Amino acid sequence: MIPQEKIDEIRQSIDIVDIVSDYVRLQSSGHNYKALSPFTAEKTPSFVVSPDKQIYKCFSSGKGGNVFTFLMEMEKISFPEAVEAVARRAGIDISGYRRSSPQPGAAENRHYDTLKWAGRLFNRLLFAEEGRQALEYALNDRGLSRKIITSFGLGYAPDQWDRLKKEAARSSIPAEELSATGLLYHNPRKNTTYDYFRNRIMFPIFSVGGNVVGFGGRTLSNDKKAPKYLNSPDSAVFDKSRVLYGLHAAKDAIRKQGEAVLVEGYMDVLALHQAGITTAVASCGTALTRHQAALLNRYCSQVLFLYDADDAGQKSMLSGIGILLAGGLTPWIATLPAGDDPDSFVRQNGREAFETYLSTSRQSFIDFQISYQESKGMMNSADGKSQAVREILSTVNLVRDPVQQEIYLREIEQKLNLSLAVLRDMLHDIGQRNRSRSSGEAKPSPTVTATPGEPSITVLEKTFLKALMESADYGHEVLDFAASHAELLVLPTPAAADLLHHILQYYRHASAHDNSLPDISAAIGSIDSEQARDLASGLLIDTPLSQHWQESFDEHQQKARRCLTAFLDSFRHLILQNYRDRKQELISKLHKVTDIEEEKQLSADLNQLLKDEQTTESDVNAMISAILSGNS
Repeated sequence: MIPQEKIDEIRQSIDIVDIVSDYVRLQSSGHNYKALSPFTAEKTPSFVVSPDKQIYKCFSSGKGGNVFTFLMEMEKISFPEAVEAVARRAGIDISGYRRSSPQPGAAENRHYDTLKWAGRLFNRLLFAEEGRQALEYALNDRGLSRKIITSFGLGYAPDQWDRLKKEAARSSIPAEELSATGLLYHNPRKNTTYDYFRNRIMFPIFSVGGNVVGFGGRTLSNDKKAPKYLNSPDSAVFDKSRVLYGLHAAKDAIRKQGEAVLVEGYMDVLALHQAGITTAVASCGTALTRHQAALLNRYCSQVLFLYDADDAGQKSMLSGIGILLAGGLTPWIATLPAGDDPDSFVRQNGREAFETYLSTSRQSFIDFQISYQESKGMMNSADGKSQAVREILSTVNLVRDPVQQEIYLREIEQKLNLSLAVLRDMLHDIGQRNRSRSSGEAKPSPTVTATPGEPSITVLEKTFLKALMESADYGHEVLDFAASHAELLVLPTPAAADLLHHILQYYRHASAHDNSLPDISAAIGSIDSEQARDLASGLLIDTPLSQHWQESFDEHQQKARRCLTAFLDSFRHLILQNYRDRKQELISKLHKVTDIEEEKQLSADLNQLLKDEQTTESDVNAMISAILSGNS
């Protein structure tokens, strides 16, 4: 079992913004970040991440929590697995805390460890004597620097049938594990196994989170029968249609610039990154897929296609336009001079010339399609032009924004000299046909509904809990007071009561071990009740409910006093509310009672309750006054 102190260390070592941005495209919104919810199909962003509090809240689904609960929701994993995932990301070793018995996700962890081991072995062999030919190829023939080779972890697979297998045996890695990760090939006809990669310069393929998930290998052999490039076969951790080469290194630059440069090959990515163009990524030897488009959509809104100028490259970009548009991205296209690829062009001309060329030659996806159709002679006849226009409009139909659709229609109108009314009719017809084809497959979007019979949390409960949690930023005083008077606090809503109980339990445990300020974000992550956890994250991110939280430029001490005042004010109202509820209940019974003796008893109970209420109110007011005067 991982101790709480280690869990806190792991959580504090990572920024929740970095983790969440691997799944959604975050946009700055004041002190927070916003995005479209990853849990519902919404059109207006209601998903909020607070870097200050290190929590998230999705207002469309109600879900919320810290970095661990986010990963639990997104990956459908357990809390220990989420802690392990964040620890791996942060580079913190927690292997000593793992149980000896197999745990959920243990096989996946073994796969990652094996692939990481293989990557390090290949890299070590590249710089050894036996890898000299491969290193010279990378340095001299391809112009890569040692820095880029090291940062991307390039390596060398020797020209041997069982080198990796033998090295794995020395490291106590079973052959079955090598097979499971695509490093060992099994020949069923001969019932033999051998290394999958041989005599190749190796390109580790990383997940967005930085784990090695597979490899690409470029042959160093002159054998024409050997494939020039070879990728790892699909495995439990590798699906080439769902990863982009270089994205782990490019994602921050892509997010900052709002655009990715999409190229075809590993060498293209490396050459561009070496030249300082760090937004370059590549599909792993496949045509662009919707999964890869979804990956890019987390970080940017625009993608610049930069494929080879040959016919195959042109067709790949043409088919990729629809994939990107369907994924909510705007494609741009730049075609390099014949015979050039990004790798050769940037090495020969340098970064400045490369960027100048891109800025002057980039085309909209409309212009590119028109140019392509013209080059194929489709615009020379009425039938050909009609077919070409329909193909272009099919991509416009994928654009989600109606304003952008209108702009593209007017662009086509001007460039092809066609009536806007005709274009709109054609677009409408295409949309109708697409909807008819997909109507049988459509599924309703998930909606958020309240649990039947579940009471709504009151403003008073929200105010009390929000003040209680925010008070942790200023010291122990409010939590001390709440913990010592817990028996007086009765919150009617189950989620609110669970949250209060958990906060006080967490505080008591923390204060028994050290005197540091309690970490409310850590407390949220360990709440068992999903409703209470969602409530907590919402209260911490949501707009303040009381005037005590109005924005101001007060100093820290004044803010702490306002928070204390708000807490004590809501504390008093909560306690007195219990008396009011009981008083109303007795009065209601008195109105209905017919028995004289029972009426006398109810009247006596009511009088005693009124006295208790007055006494309690007086005591609480005196106690609050003493606390506030001591903090003035």
